[in-house]
Amino acid sequence: MKRELFVFAGQSNMMGAAVYMPKHTPKISRSYEYKHKPRRLGAARGEFVPGGYPAGEFSYKDIARAYASDMCDGAGNSILADFRHNTYFCPAMCSILSDEKKTEQPFAVFSEATAQPGATLAPLLVEEYERAGGACAYAHIAKGAVRVSHYFTDDMALEYTRRMAAYNRQNGTQYQETISPVYRMKGAADYFFEKCADFFADATHRFSDDELSERCFFWLQGEGDAARSSAVEYEIALDILWQELKKCGFTRFFCIRVGFFGKPEVIEIMLAQERFVKAHDDAFMLTRVGSYLPFKGHNDSDWFVSPPTAEYQNCRDSFFGFQNQHINEKGFSVIAAHATKNLCRVLWEGKEPLLEPENVRSLKEGEKAT
Repeated sequence: MKRELFVFAGQSNMMGAAVYMPKHTPKISRSYEYKHKPRRLGAARGEFVPGGYPAGEFSYKDIARAYASDMCDGAGNSILADFRHNTYFCPAMCSILSDEKKTEQPFAVFSEATAQPGATLAPLLVEEYERAGGACAYAHIAKGAVRVSHYFTDDMALEYTRRMAAYNRQNGTQYQETISPVYRMKGAADYFFEKCADFFADATHRFSDDELSERCFFWLQGEGDAARSSAVEYEIALDILWQELKKCGFTRFFCIRVGFFGKPEVIEIMLAQERFVKAHDDAFMLTRVGSYLPFKGHNDSDWFVSPPTAEYQNCRDSFFGFQNQHINEKGFSVIAAHATKNLCRVLWEGKEPLLEPENVRSLKEGEKAT
């Protein structure tokens, strides 16, 4: 059978950081999620588990420390918490403490042993993909509060400096030409590419009778780069990322457009993503609806062309009394439904995506201007 290989990457809204545990159990029967942990602990190969929840895994920086005898519970799960400092990437988690009091726990308190599964896009999109007739194997490699440069190796960072310096010379601009080490966790990008390579190799072994030629990268990120990157800088960063991903064996770049997350400058990231997919025949915008989800407390009157319909309402748990503004299970379901239609168009029919009409006012006005 034909089985696509999917990698879901990005920051917290790809990771999955909603308040509530998932209420829906994805109906997945032919697709599997790749877990890298066994390989890291010495096994010959990683493990493929039935798709669903929990999604993702704690990819600890220091394996020896995380899995020392005094750092594991009875099931062999690490009790090492503080994901931002101690992991390269982490799973989808939920933060609920009290529904009645509308309180949450900080994600930093959770470890592999204590984290409760959170809703996220990957299993919901895979469910839609199976419903349409497809099958896949997939890996979830995301982490909250990271910038695009979290996925940059040292060589990629040097290439960024070269590209930005050339751009400044040619255009008389003064964009920052180097990436601060603050925005690049040492070892994270190397580990990312290692997990991708192991995923592809182990999938070839596990699904030896299947056709695995399509290797697709799904990207939902940019909130952390808003107010720090212009459209020019972010587009160049995406281009460098894609060139490196192709060296790793990826065949398609699928972008899920970033949404508002507290900073109006995210418009620059949206614009960069639109420009990037137009500039590459092997990159596609799967959906814009992530940009259409209202943000609690934000004045939408000057942001949207038309008020978002009921489909896009209450897609963050902030609308249920919590401080958490991340996309929730409903939001992921909406994104998955829209994205999968275009995913099938691209992979099965060789057609361009049919995108939703632009509803972000400044981008709509930019379309008219061009």
